[in-house]
Amino acid sequence: MTKRTLFHTTPIYYVNDVPHAGHAYCTIASDALARARRLHGDDVFFLTGTDEHGQNIERIAREKGVHEQDYCDQVSGVFKALWASLDIQYDGYIRTTDELHKRGVLKLWEKLRLAKTPDGQDAVYRGKYAGWYCPRCEAFKTDDEMKQPGNICPDHERPCEWTEEENFFFRLSAYQTVLEDLIRSDRMKIAPESRKNEVLAVVKQGLQDFSISRARVKWGIPIPDDPSHVFYVWVDALSNYITALGYADDSPQYQKFWGQDAERMHIIGKEIIRFHCLYWPGLLIAAGLNPPSRVFAHGWMTKDGKKLSKSTGNIIDTKVLADQYGVDAVRYYFLRETSFGQDWDFSESGLAQRYNSDLANDFGNLVSRSLTMIAKYCDLKIPAKVEEGAELRVNTESVFAAYEALNVSAALTEIWGYISDANQWIVQTAPWNVAKDPARAAELNAFLYRLAERVRVLALLASPVIPSSAGKVLDMLGIPKESPARTSAAWGLLAPGQPLGPITPLFPRIELKKAAPAAEEKTHTVNDDKELAPTTAPATDGPKQSPPLTTTATAPAAPPESELVGIEAFGALDLRVARVTAAEKIKGSKKLLKLQLDVGGVPRQIVSGIAEAYEPEQMVGRTIIIIANLKPAKLMGVESHGMLLAATVDGKAVLAGFEKDVPSGTRVK
Repeated sequence: MTKRTLFHTTPIYYVNDVPHAGHAYCTIASDALARARRLHGDDVFFLTGTDEHGQNIERIAREKGVHEQDYCDQVSGVFKALWASLDIQYDGYIRTTDELHKRGVLKLWEKLRLAKTPDGQDAVYRGKYAGWYCPRCEAFKTDDEMKQPGNICPDHERPCEWTEEENFFFRLSAYQTVLEDLIRSDRMKIAPESRKNEVLAVVKQGLQDFSISRARVKWGIPIPDDPSHVFYVWVDALSNYITALGYADDSPQYQKFWGQDAERMHIIGKEIIRFHCLYWPGLLIAAGLNPPSRVFAHGWMTKDGKKLSKSTGNIIDTKVLADQYGVDAVRYYFLRETSFGQDWDFSESGLAQRYNSDLANDFGNLVSRSLTMIAKYCDLKIPAKVEEGAELRVNTESVFAAYEALNVSAALTEIWGYISDANQWIVQTAPWNVAKDPARAAELNAFLYRLAERVRVLALLASPVIPSSAGKVLDMLGIPKESPARTSAAWGLLAPGQPLGPITPLFPRIELKKAAPAAEEKTHTVNDDKELAPTTAPATDGPKQSPPLTTTATAPAAPPESELVGIEAFGALDLRVARVTAAEKIKGSKKLLKLQLDVGGVPRQIVSGIAEAYEPEQMVGRTIIIIANLKPAKLMGVESHGMLLAATVDGKAVLAGFEKDVPSGTRVK
């Protein structure tokens, strides 16, 4: 496999305010890409940083009564702290107030001031500009861009100001043909395709020269030719992508990661695509430097269908979410819920459901079941190594390709498909039955080694998104810190005889704040060696968590004619499809199992008298039918909410089920 040289960046974030969820969304995705590329074996440099000059910074610092640099230090520190809390591992962090950056901007200016356009004109010239200017955007707005009446900026909902001043200009119009060819040929590949078409539409309208200096702004880098001007914030800010690499000194790092053979990629929000796909490559081409080779513009986050806004209180506090659900759960939800290029609507209930369904039920249970069986049947050690089985083969390159395309949702969908397959393979193989036959010891050993390797490989493939949790899985597998098994998804790297580490819950289930289905509750009893007694549910005010579901019911024989019931009575039963996420025997009882269920994303608990027919391991991952609207009852002191449907054959329970997969939470009629 050829090792690639890959450089990618977030946008450089403006310090006019502390970071918000949109910043976190882009940075988490960029971090996941960097981690996936490193895992794939590529040479990676991931850059982020803060843009700290301009009119807005002057204004805010003045309003706060502090020096501009002190204000920038404070807010840039908040960005760094948030990235640390979200487990962001960047390779470089640049600030436009850094001396390294300032020297790089001045070097670029020297090239631009001497540059000639393809038709022989000066690339930079002095000129007068008059137009509608948005101080918040620090950009001029055309009539088509502004809302009327009032010449309103569409992004900030504030009136633009009519501005006239003499500035230095960049002759972008002279590079129209060059830039159009760069984009159409995909030598600068813009994705998604809709964004590429959007940029080409702007080119078709005719590119306009733009101002690269400001005379009335003082907080910035002065232009040597006229110190009364500072570099326009976009020219200043965009240059960070090369100054951070050491462009000022033509460093080996700059030559390597901005060289012709490297991929030079920017990951940005769709609202700044014009600056990154037209202004920035135009400046670089004029200076005789390589333009970006790839730009990916992601969509916006909304909440409750509305744009995020501090003024309206429609905000998402990423740190609060991480404190409540865990960093990995937030990272996972942000990147799993939708394609990264599209707009999407945040929902905390959606985050909670993803946590319980995908992380706790699917991945967490796979890890717990697999390691518990290895501990039980292999004396807490990795069993003897065997060849990879076709039934558990993972197409790692397909997953890496999805990451590389920044289709992280597709990568996670593929990984979770393999997780589901592994859970089903456990149920189908029934290793608890294999373990009962000493003659099948080699078969059990092979099954458990392959299962352990799949858990390891899937943890590594998910690690770009859930790095902390993936690391915990590798620790539970007992893999030493220096082992290649922690850094390579190749098959067969688990060392036989390696002791397991401590096994701990990976994603403890959380209680969802969701009301239980409304239904009339009736006292019931189930005769299970008199271990069940009726209880009354505690009353609560307002929204409450759905009660954990269950008790077990066996299907009775057909009633005599006098005991037939009407459709109304049957309709009063709320029969639901549930998936078993965890199971354990109840101490002191030979018949009872305690089952944890997922019912349409809502956790429930039932106690069922099926222990003589089913081992706990057999139950995890199964789809069952329950009566969801029975009053809670206690069996052996354990609360149970509902009944599991089963028949009795030769004195043992046989579960009711379906011939096809049915989503949990589906009502049975």
